Amino acid sequence: MKSQPADASFAAREGRRSPLFLAALITAVAVLCFDLFDGRFYYRDVDDALRAIQIRQFLAHGRWFDLTIVGIDMPGAYVSPWSRLVDLPYVLLTFGLRTVMSPENALWWALRLWQPVLLVTYCWLWVATAVRVAGKMVGVLPLHVVASFALMPLTLWEFMPGRIDHHNLQIVILMLALYGISRWSAFGGFLAGAACGVSFAIGLELAPVLVILMVGPGLAWIFDVKASRSVQLSMAAGIASATLVAGLLLIGPSRMVSTECDALSAPYVSAFLGYAAVTSISVWCVYSRRRLIRLLSLALPAIGILLLLILAFPACVEGPYGMIDPLVRSLWLDRVQQENSVLDFYRVGETIKIVSLGLLLVVVVGTVPILRHRLKERDAAFLIIFCAATALLLLTFAQTRFIRFAAVGLLLFLPPLWAQVKTGSRVMTRVTGAAAMLTLLVGTLLSRLVPAEPYLPDVLDYMAVDLCPVADLSVLQDFPPGRILAPSSLGLVMLDGLPPGFSIASLPFHRAAPGMLRMYRAFLSTDSAVRRNAAAPFDYLALCRFPLVEEIADDTPFAVLTRGGGWPGLVSLADGPPGSLRLFRIDHSAFR
Repeated sequence: MKSQPADASFAAREGRRSPLFLAALITAVAVLCFDLFDGRFYYRDVDDALRAIQIRQFLAHGRWFDLTIVGIDMPGAYVSPWSRLVDLPYVLLTFGLRTVMSPENALWWALRLWQPVLLVTYCWLWVATAVRVAGKMVGVLPLHVVASFALMPLTLWEFMPGRIDHHNLQIVILMLALYGISRWSAFGGFLAGAACGVSFAIGLELAPVLVILMVGPGLAWIFDVKASRSVQLSMAAGIASATLVAGLLLIGPSRMVSTECDALSAPYVSAFLGYAAVTSISVWCVYSRRRLIRLLSLALPAIGILLLLILAFPACVEGPYGMIDPLVRSLWLDRVQQENSVLDFYRVGETIKIVSLGLLLVVVVGTVPILRHRLKERDAAFLIIFCAATALLLLTFAQTRFIRFAAVGLLLFLPPLWAQVKTGSRVMTRVTGAAAMLTLLVGTLLSRLVPAEPYLPDVLDYMAVDLCPVADLSVLQDFPPGRILAPSSLGLVMLDGLPPGFSIASLPFHRAAPGMLRMYRAFLSTDSAVRRNAAAPFDYLALCRFPLVEEIADDTPFAVLTRGGGWPGLVSLADGPPGSLRLFRIDHSAFR
């Protein structure tokens, strides 16, 4: 690698990020435009639909801490686990735009204006972090940035206008945490800690990676890395501050002391404050440079706190999905692609995702020689970011929900890798070439072992999608209010247009598992007693008329009714051609 006046060149690059930022932004916009070619968004799912409903309902009632979604009765209310932090920008934009346009148009624009702001922020943070990760001896060029951003479409598509799910904000917050670590200073540590706390307040999805970022400075302190003490103390202050502020402002004191295993609440508030206390006290009070003493000063109290948390919150040991019944898990959750391994991409033939992961794997392996050099320099920030980024890739192999995050950290290492290969480093060239060949070989082997399967829909596939192009809910105005039993996919469509007094049973979300259990039993069970018991709390039954494939037998109420047939105990109230809503009144005395 060619030497340069290190300090002078690095300081100059720190002050000349504008071309890099511009390259990042232009490439990102180009990638977003590519997503529009087929007339549909790559990412647009049920999360966007329910988030929009949550925002609209808050704008209607204005109760900040009340996350109950009106119109759902499983029986029992549905209380959303989603953070108000994600809702806040859309709400503020809507209030501002209402001064110049109608409330409906204001909300429409608000749901599409915030994502460009997040994209600009992400581009700036990524460039700033990439310059620091590259270090004093490598110049990050616009070409490096263009190549990196061209390789992260699955990340950038989360910033498409209208994508109001929380993942784009999570990506930005993760990038802020990596940027904080890259600074390796007291200020950077506080930024990283605060970002971790805010990320946990948004959702628990990135918990394994955030733990790596939280533990990294403490391990660096054990090995007496320069500035690690101040970084760890500041990180502890950042996460404690963010946890308390986010708790008080987003969920309120009552939920801070409640137990919700899938959202910020007492278990996580206790864990984060305990982390801050243990690391601060140990790092502040222990002056011995013996590694064993430092390790024990952190590890023993941490183990003690972990055991106390297990004893205090045993329900959370099962994880955030502990409330899901095994039947619902098998019929719904286990069939959701993001819950499965990377092998599912081969099964359904999603080439773009396979290729993206293969390229990221090449970057990981190719960066190992650089990592060894940085370890000799005791560059803790480089190691921590590399470990967090690699963990995201490994998590993606195990559970594909992480694929949108995998490129965020790993492509930070593309500029130094590119520079090493370009300068003719034999080691780097051989390692990178071997990684590429091995990745290609393994990918080809997996494509043979797990070949793409032709799509043959079963009854559960039909239940998981909206079969009504236009669900006319005006027919409900003619009937008394009541509870409606409907497939979860249709329930989500109906929810936003229900007249007052009506409710649906379930949504395709984990907290709606009790309603989903009744829905599956009523529509799919072959036992009439089970069906009657499941339908007992409901007044109406609704689904869509649709021509199912011939391979699906007429042995369930769902199949018979979807094809247009009748069922004992169901009195038809509204019907129509294929693609239209079918509504029935349930006569419980005759229903079987």
